[in-house]
Amino acid sequence: MDAEDQLKDLLPAGMKERGRITLDALLAPAKDILHRRVFPNQSLSDDQISLLLKLLSSMDTDKDPKAARVGEREGRIATPLLNELSGGFNHGIGRSGHVTAPQPKAPGASLMQQVTNSVALDAIRKLGLRNVKAGLVTPLSTGMSITLILAMLRREEGIRRVLYPRVDHKSPIRGIALAGLEIVEVPTMIDGDSVQADMSSLEAMLAREKEAAVLATTTFFPPRISDPVKEIAKLCEGADTPLVINNAYGVQSAKLMSTLSSAIDAGRVDAIVQSTDKNFMTPVGASIVVSPNEKKLESIAETYAGRASAAPVVQTFVALLSLGLERYNKLQETQKENKDTLHASLSDLADSIDQRVLDVDNIVACAITMDDLDVREIGARLYNLRVTGPRAVVKGEFGSCIDAYPHSYLVMNAAIGAAKTDIEMATAKLYKAVKG
Repeated sequence: MDAEDQLKDLLPAGMKERGRITLDALLAPAKDILHRRVFPNQSLSDDQISLLLKLLSSMDTDKDPKAARVGEREGRIATPLLNELSGGFNHGIGRSGHVTAPQPKAPGASLMQQVTNSVALDAIRKLGLRNVKAGLVTPLSTGMSITLILAMLRREEGIRRVLYPRVDHKSPIRGIALAGLEIVEVPTMIDGDSVQADMSSLEAMLAREKEAAVLATTTFFPPRISDPVKEIAKLCEGADTPLVINNAYGVQSAKLMSTLSSAIDAGRVDAIVQSTDKNFMTPVGASIVVSPNEKKLESIAETYAGRASAAPVVQTFVALLSLGLERYNKLQETQKENKDTLHASLSDLADSIDQRVLDVDNIVACAITMDDLDVREIGARLYNLRVTGPRAVVKGEFGSCIDAYPHSYLVMNAAIGAAKTDIEMATAKLYKAVKG
């Protein structure tokens, strides 16, 4: 006798139907995620997400009360708290030599990973990159995901060097080195207040450099602006050179995602990396790698060494289901409003202290000059005033992406998820920090 028959015997027909309607309403979104594997328009509730995770994780063999577990890796845990922290996916994901391969001991985790990859790919498409063909949520942050991709290109295409339009950011630089590749720095140049890649130098390097790939960047702190990825993609196609794009926090910008889509249509793009914490408000630890080439994405998955923690992947899954497209679009609108608020507040402050806001196109950040001021001391004061995230750069030092930038400056951000009150408090405390 199935559950519905039991309800029929125990409850009046009207009550049974009412209970079924309530249960279906709770379960329907979770069932839809498993069936269609898409980024939902509407957010799922925490209860719905928890039920889905419980259902999937219960399929793994460490949940079988009658299993005789004699392997060295059996999903054993020291405390139930660890089961909670891992979302119940204690076996992790993947198998040795392939991070997306189904794992016999973990059918639930394997299914969760496949669904997460599909939902993440659909999210990236709906948020502007409709011409990518494959996606993978890596259990690695952005710099390490860049390493994974470059290691694949070294193995598959024999690259030995990476042409890197200068960005003063240690993670990609160390990622290139970890992949065992030589960095060939492409110089930058100043245009107004902006620092940008010297495209003439890059074009000349592509003509003479063999066994090379290009690592371009869409998002960084002012005064650095986005690399012209469409133009670079055309050059890479002509030179038969792989192109990897670091799109760390670019998903939140519809304009930037449209530019990336145009780059794919115009030339060669091998892979694009985006951070989950910067774009989808997850804990640090995962990235979404997408590609217009399914075989390239498969090769990236095959490059990962050994099994991996399921935690960063399930955290991404939870974030995507919790956000949904409509809520994410609203957050994007709020982000743009907050960026305008930040710019206006910093402009007012700049006028009052004989400084100015740099005229640099950036999707989330603004920079205010700190000429003839101790910008390091101001940054320290902000920290003590409980303002997190400002970036203080002294004239001529590492951070401006060029050797001879003419200003000291301080950067503040208004990225997705920030509140207007964060912006208002931070700029008010900056005024206090400057005045000492």
